[in-house]
Amino acid sequence: MHRKLRFQGVWLIVALTVIAVAIGGTAVAANVPPMTKRGTPLAHPPVDAPFSLERPHLALTHDPSATAREAVPGLPDGISRSARAGIRAAGIDRTASGQIRLIVQTRRSAAVRAAVLAAGGRVERSWRNLLQVTVPAAAVPALSKLDAVDSADTPAKLVEYAVGGEEVAATGAAAWQAKGFTGKGVKVAIIDSGFAGLADRQAAGDLPANVVSIDFCGGQFGGATNHGAAVTEIVHEMAPEAQLYLICTATVVDLAAAENYAKSQGVQVINFSAGFYNAGRGDASGPLAAIVADARAAGILWVNAAGNEAQTHWAGTYTDANGDGLHEFAPGDIGNTFAFPNGSVVCGALKWDEWPVAASDFDLYLIVSATGEPVGGSIGDQNGTQPPTEETCVQNQSGGDLIVAWVIVAYRVASSPRFDLFTIGPPIQYQTVAGSIADPASSPAALAVGALCWQSRTLEPYSSQGPTVDGRAKPEVVGHDSVSGGTYGPFAGCSSAFAGTSASSPEVAGAAALVKQAFPTYGPDQLQSFLVRSARDLDVPGIDNATGAGELQLPAAPDRIAPTAKALPGAGQAGKLVKLRSRAADDSGRVRVIEQIKRNGKVIATLRSSFASPKTFSTGWKAPNSAAGSFQHCVRATDQAGNASKQSCAKITLR
Repeated sequence: MHRKLRFQGVWLIVALTVIAVAIGGTAVAANVPPMTKRGTPLAHPPVDAPFSLERPHLALTHDPSATAREAVPGLPDGISRSARAGIRAAGIDRTASGQIRLIVQTRRSAAVRAAVLAAGGRVERSWRNLLQVTVPAAAVPALSKLDAVDSADTPAKLVEYAVGGEEVAATGAAAWQAKGFTGKGVKVAIIDSGFAGLADRQAAGDLPANVVSIDFCGGQFGGATNHGAAVTEIVHEMAPEAQLYLICTATVVDLAAAENYAKSQGVQVINFSAGFYNAGRGDASGPLAAIVADARAAGILWVNAAGNEAQTHWAGTYTDANGDGLHEFAPGDIGNTFAFPNGSVVCGALKWDEWPVAASDFDLYLIVSATGEPVGGSIGDQNGTQPPTEETCVQNQSGGDLIVAWVIVAYRVASSPRFDLFTIGPPIQYQTVAGSIADPASSPAALAVGALCWQSRTLEPYSSQGPTVDGRAKPEVVGHDSVSGGTYGPFAGCSSAFAGTSASSPEVAGAAALVKQAFPTYGPDQLQSFLVRSARDLDVPGIDNATGAGELQLPAAPDRIAPTAKALPGAGQAGKLVKLRSRAADDSGRVRVIEQIKRNGKVIATLRSSFASPKTFSTGWKAPNSAAGSFQHCVRATDQAGNASKQSCAKITLR
């Protein structure tokens, strides 16, 4: 028996199996050894393949002339990252020096720290019971076997939700900006996986020069991806005077560090246009939910992209009608099929609802539909301390497109739990839109945002939906995507330019900054309530799991601009009606004036007008018979929102 190692969501497979597939009604089996786990053969009957391979000559075969693939430390000699030529595992998280990055869960951190240092590695950062470490590849097997280690995985895969913008006009933010609400005085943090192109966007005037840049992603702030720069463009367009903090992260532990930094800087709104697979159950438990809840408790509104998984997610309970250990996605069909383009990388993430540690043990395989050949898989142990997850990433280098399928294999079944299978790649055959909400958007403390195309105002087909695993409605609102920008170019139709919930989420975060400026005392609960209450209801009446409360629509901007008033000098006769003239104006057009007549600093009369729109007001004052001499008339204007001007006074002379 050997111990299997997990690298960036890729479980390294020691043995592969044949899974027969039916093509044209005939079962075809590849002549390869049966899959084994811990030495026990697993027999597999034919798989009912709903799609045949369009180009069967591209079926994977061994190519003896292919470059030798890297052997995996800790596995027997001759076992490589892939047992099939043209397909390779993808996504191992390595540092620039070649060390492997791991997230270690432990209750004895001192022992793990010592082991890491002794192996020539280092501890990058820690959070609660998690250590983020880097170690030489050869040290991974020994580290994973330590009694102090509950689990040692490479980081959960961070997924970016991106498939002069239009969002300002589409949301009503233009009217708010015209009223002076630009996010001034509000601090917004954009947490993302990279901000490549930031300097170019600043030089082009798309982003301000005064952004604060923080790197928690191992030196990849400006090199990993331009996704963060595109997200920042939208926040800045919505709230052009907000102070922006750009924080780069790659792992859950990095995310905790980013949240702590945001708290230390007094940030009031966080946008996270990304998510993680298999990092938690999808409720209020787990590290991601704890990070978001901590931000909320600190007075920060956490706005999160709902995800783009509506067409790449499947959920259901374990079903095995004939007891062969293979899950059936439909009666008689154990494969969830999709197209695998040449040169592309696909990832599969499977979790089952036995948190926090698995009672059952399932495996995930990727097979070629035409031949049943496994080309990737994840066969991790779940023996009492590991989470109920399996992940794998595979790259197609076969030279042609393939039709492949995910297969779930049972090793030990303690219950029939709910499965959630996510694919990073093309749409899958069996899709479950419900419950496709990503983490940490699923957190009760996160304001999750789905995506509408700004032009058609229709829900994007990929926009993730609720409910959460514990039955809560998600998302809270939907924003607009497919918007133009300097990073991803101009709009050319729905699902063009900057598409995805990555674009709709910063729109909502920017709107929150405007509301925060208008109502400085609002905390995250009030900000979220304001945005949800103002949304335009869509689809079925009320809150639903597709669009939440509806489309982000800011109401009429609050009036925070005071009117102006100027008293004009005048004259009159004691005992007669004296005209008191003043000028007053307001951006809303309607004001009322309050006149006070003073003598020697003492108020002797107060007069009030009705709300009106004239620029010059004339108010009659019946002067006392014995009121000859100098007086002051002082005017103050108020608008219908209650804003008041400064008082202005002028001399009145009575004869």
